[in-house]
Amino acid sequence: MTVPQIFAVTEEMKARAGKIGAGAGEILSSQQSVTGIFQNLGRDFSGRIPSLMTEKMIAMEDIYSGINETLTGYKTFLEETAQSYDWTDAEAAKWAANLGN
Repeated sequence: MTVPQIFAVTEEMKARAGKIGAGAGEILSSQQSVTGIFQNLGRDFSGRIPSLMTEKMIAMEDIYSGINETLTGYKTFLEETAQSYDWTDAEAAKWAANLGN
């Protein structure tokens, strides 16, 4: 495998890592926005239904934070691997094939 081919693989890995990071951030941000909306519903409603929805949304925040943490960790792994891994020809060829190059 030539240096330009390895460069193409590492650049694609970094690009995918960037997309994963952006997506992870958007997921968490969306969940936080929805939680805020539900928290504000309590001002306009009386009764138990809005508070139950709010409690459920707040409880889900830990789940979304965990998803964000996992995806961010994977993003970091891809970036570090792209930058520092000592590729063998077979490994680089496999990644190139998986990435469509």
